[in-house]
Amino acid sequence: MWLTLGSTTRELRNGEVVVGSGADADWRIPTADLMPRHFTVTVYDLNASLKPTTRDNVVAVNGKQVASTCVLHDGDVILAGNGRFLFCDEAPRSAPDDSSPSRTQFLINETARVTHELRSRSTTIGRDASNGIVVRDPAASRFHAEIRREAGGFVLHSMGSAGTTLNGRKLEGPALLGDGDQIHVAYTPFRFTGSAPAEIPLSDGPTNTRDSAARHPTLSTGKISVVPKEGSKTIQVIVGLILVLAVAVAFLVSR
Repeated sequence: MWLTLGSTTRELRNGEVVVGSGADADWRIPTADLMPRHFTVTVYDLNASLKPTTRDNVVAVNGKQVASTCVLHDGDVILAGNGRFLFCDEAPRSAPDDSSPSRTQFLINETARVTHELRSRSTTIGRDASNGIVVRDPAASRFHAEIRREAGGFVLHSMGSAGTTLNGRKLEGPALLGDGDQIHVAYTPFRFTGSAPAEIPLSDGPTNTRDSAARHPTLSTGKISVVPKEGSKTIQVIVGLILVLAVAVAFLVSR
């Protein structure tokens, strides 16, 4: 069995092969944007399987993200970092085509009526002005989430303590995004898509989106809200009368 990256081919024998960028990886690849120990391929006789070494390492086989152990078959394409690996039962006679089409993807805030083109390798989202996409949402973290180009697509990472949801579920680990996926950064909604709607303008750069959290009170905004207690107006009237009386008495004494 063989694993190929570009013009480099490695034979897989019984046992485990750790692929990554670190010095302790069995197959060290410093140029593919991999984690130090990104994924492991295990071979036992005629069977081979793949597993990410940690849940934070994103690996896709034939375009589908691998969450745990995945059985490999002849011709499977493994995508990790910016690397495209080919798994073969026999040694390939020629180097496989490791090029992958560059796809343009967008993140759309339909509430704020703005479209963000994901041009960079990494796009961060949060309240801080240095983010690629800035949200004015008091419930969001300063650096809340990140979308990275990896594993042949775009992967959503949650960074802030406030949490990020994907299609209504809290994001527990990095997730490979698909067309139409719904993302919520705190209370700010986004839609991931490969086509930008003509009716929603395209952002030229970092953009402050409207505060969509205003319709959804949060714990942080509730802490700073001041709610007048019942009878407060009566107290204000009494205090005013006392002040007027004090001024009158002071005027009479001065005479």
